[in-house]
Amino acid sequence: MGQKRSFPYFMQVRFTDQGISPVVGTLLMLAITVLFIGVMVVSLAGVANPLKTGLTAKVELELIEGGIPNEVRYRDNFITLVHNGGDPLPLENIKIVISGQGSSYTGVVAHGGRIVNGEVQVTYLDLCSVGKEAHYAKRNPCIEDGYWSAGEVIVLNGDDGRGRNSTVNVQVGSITNTSNNFGLKKGTEIIVTIIESPSNRLIAKCDAKVMAAKKS
Repeated sequence: MGQKRSFPYFMQVRFTDQGISPVVGTLLMLAITVLFIGVMVVSLAGVANPLKTGLTAKVELELIEGGIPNEVRYRDNFITLVHNGGDPLPLENIKIVISGQGSSYTGVVAHGGRIVNGEVQVTYLDLCSVGKEAHYAKRNPCIEDGYWSAGEVIVLNGDDGRGRNSTVNVQVGSITNTSNNFGLKKGTEIIVTIIESPSNRLIAKCDAKVMAAKKS
């Protein structure tokens, strides 16, 4: 009964105070660190980054060529925009608004339709090829990857909005039931605004005078 029980050497080493204390301390510090990191991640997960202000880009309005019937056709109106640096702009989240003096067509040709002139507002709801006339994609091969990136050029045209399910809306004064084609009056100042959607945050705003287009 009184005989002292002996343990193997490896068990004696494992159970010494000198071996347990440093290991326990290290594990405790590690557990506290992991717990702290986890709490911070959960706390910050739903907090918006105050430094993120949305998409930024420098866009230049390189050229506007245009005119109104009967000087030229709507398809002779071109607006050339250059992305000169900044974020790649996702096509589905970029809206372009063009405003100034011009015209559009309302109604049906030969059935009471007519050309209306005045203050024009052209809105590209996005820059995707869907909802635009077929030549839009051919003029802008850079959009195939879904982004308008630095160094790339996008060319808009007065006939881009023709056809069904158009993503180009054209309004002249209070008239909204247009054919969604447009012409811009030569010699007048046109303002082009690039907007991030759906936040409606301004990305760029530029203006230029309409140069006379050549008849096609």
